[in-house]
Parts: sequence; structure tokens; C-alpha cells
Amino acid sequence: MSMKLDIDNGALEKAEKLLSEVPGGMQTALMRSMNRALQEGRTAGTRAAAKAYTLRAKDVRPTFAMHKATKSRLDAELLSRGRNVPLSAYAHKPRTDTTGANRKQVRVGVKKGGLKPLGQAFICKGRVMQRLGATRLPVEQKYGPSVPGIIGSDEVSEAVVDTMGKAVEKRLEHETLRLLNK
Repeated sequence: MSMKLDIDNGALEKAEKLLSEVPGGMQTALMRSMNRALQEGRTAGTRAAAKAYTLRAKDVRPTFAMHKATKSRLDAELLSRGRNVPLSAYAHKPRTDTTGANRKQVRVGVKKGGLKPLGQAFICKGRVMQRLGATRLPVEQKYGPSVPGIIGSDEVSEAVVDTMGKAVEKRLEHETLRLLNK
């Protein structure tokens, strides 16, 4: 999944005009502003995913990889990689193992807004499991959506793109002034 940022041409032209006397100034300012935007985009993605889904931020953040810009290569990339997340990482009840005659029904909530029953599922050693047939075995662990899939959803990706776009423009102005004051 790929997202594209649009930077205001007026801001770029203004920075280029101001930094025309500073050798390598435009590249430095643009590189620094893009790298800061990556950090802010990762934070926005983590927060938006944790806000819309019941997944914790500590499970979302490690999936991000940042490829930062350099003075010679002015492109930056924010990636999210990962597999489907076990349902036990999302909100579910009961939290303890469900065994015995007084078994409680397992309820899971992937998106915020309440828990829904999950058929013939049970909790074993902290994992949400489900039988594949009428017999005791085989069983399989149940999974929810992957973090890259969550980041790719409209509500989360819009938050990331908006934050990164604003950050690049704001930081470009800041870095331009910083280089001029040196």
C-alpha cells in the first residue's frame, strides 16, 4: 500500500528562494523536514490504529519501518509490515482459560464499539482457539486483521497522510529559518 504526499509548491519555492545563498541548504532543509514528518506519521498511524481498533499501540508501533531521506536521495518511505495478529491481542472476554462445565462464551472486539460472540471458540493458554469439526481435535488459533491492513484502512491512512503533509510544510519553514540563522 502506498500513500503520496503533496507539498505546497509555494512553500518549496519560498524555501528555495531563501536558501539560494546557502550551499546545500535546500537539500538539508528538505531532508530534515521529511525525516521529521516520517516520525510524526508513525506516531499518527499508531494513535489512529489504537483509536479505531482495540489493538494496543505497543502492538502497532513495531511494525513500522522508516527509510529516511538523505541529502543525495530526497525520498523517504514509511512502511508497515506484519502478519495477521492473533485475536488474543485484541479485546476479548473472558481473559482467562475457558474450561470445565461452567464455560463462558468467548466474545471478541476487533474494532472499537463492543464485543461480539465468536461461535464455538474457547481460550486456551491465553490464545483464542476454535475447533475445526465436531471432534476434539483439530483446533486452530483465530486471527484478526494485520497491522498493515489496519494502517491501509481509510480512516487511519487519512490521519497519517494529513499529519505528514502538515509536518513537512511546518518543518520546512522551521529548518529554513534554522539554516538562515546559522
